Amino acid sequence: MPVVGPALPPPPPPAAIPQPPGSSKTSAPTMPPIRDAEEQRQDAPESPVITLSLPLDSLSAALSSALAAALVSHTLFLKSQIPFPVVQLSRLPSAKSAPRALKLRNELLSSFDTLSSHLDTTFSALSTALALSRRNQAQADASTCRAELAILVGPSIASAKARVVFVVDGLALRVWGERDDADEEDSDEDSEGSEEEDSDGGSEPPESDSEDEEEDKQPSRSPSPSTEQPLSQPPTPTSRGPHAPRQLETEIDSLQSIQRVTRQLAQAMAGADCDLAEELSPTQTHILLHAPRRFKHPAWIPRQNASSAMQKALDTFWDEANGKKRTSKQKVEGVWVRCRAESSLAPQSSDEEDEMIWWSWDGKIVGFSEW
Repeated sequence: MPVVGPALPPPPPPAAIPQPPGSSKTSAPTMPPIRDAEEQRQDAPESPVITLSLPLDSLSAALSSALAAALVSHTLFLKSQIPFPVVQLSRLPSAKSAPRALKLRNELLSSFDTLSSHLDTTFSALSTALALSRRNQAQADASTCRAELAILVGPSIASAKARVVFVVDGLALRVWGERDDADEEDSDEDSEGSEEEDSDGGSEPPESDSEDEEEDKQPSRSPSPSTEQPLSQPPTPTSRGPHAPRQLETEIDSLQSIQRVTRQLAQAMAGADCDLAEELSPTQTHILLHAPRRFKHPAWIPRQNASSAMQKALDTFWDEANGKKRTSKQKVEGVWVRCRAESSLAPQSSDEEDEMIWWSWDGKIVGFSEW
């Protein structure tokens, strides 16, 4: 028969660790897990502004206009204003297109060609106007400036559905028609070299007296019409002048630079985190330029009434480019082309001709979807 004994007492509760006076009884807060830079970059909001940094001290008017025309071409395709890029549109066979689609395509290609040719002279005129403004503001030593252009997709400027801003931070300042000191030195050296060649080649040995006597004995003959030379002969195609080889090399370098920077722009837009593509119904595309009142170009019309809306869009662009919180509800996208040194902004001037206003291109670009 089992013997029932007394049960063992339960173990005593663990001794409480004495807390110092004034200490809180709550547990210590846990630290959040540390995330690496890649996770933080993925969680950060994507900026709709693409930055293209070029290893150049400044951009010429030709490079700036080529980049602007390339961005217009990309914008038309990404905003669904054309079914194919502009380069492919010109290669489409016309026989397979409907008459209406062929008409719209030809009109758009003609307008884009006109815009491309106008942009080349536009940035030259803009560089001249900004250079004169800097001289008026006692900043003649400034060599670069900031150029701002806007692409608005919509039925009108006020009711744009998409706003794409193009900024060149480093446009070379140069008054059209003026020559640089380096060009003048090169021309002086070329003129001195040509004078030396003329002096060396102009000395000929004197003719002998016997040859003169033989020529005197021969009867004088009047030149025949076939052998008679005109008084003024046109220059031969091979005579290009002393500056021709240098100008040809400059043109080749300029074309290669244009192809290189436009290719870099396409690569930057393709590899950007943001996506500028958007499904918009075909409508008009307006091109605007920020330039002083002294700016002169027959293809641009001043739009004083659009200054307030465009200034808000420009402020939003710089907020997005600098990573600041957007204060406006409207979405602004764009491309910011930067050089080695950033351009300084021109100070406020009391001269009315130096006031920056917005100008619109007088051409017309209308999108289409049929092809």
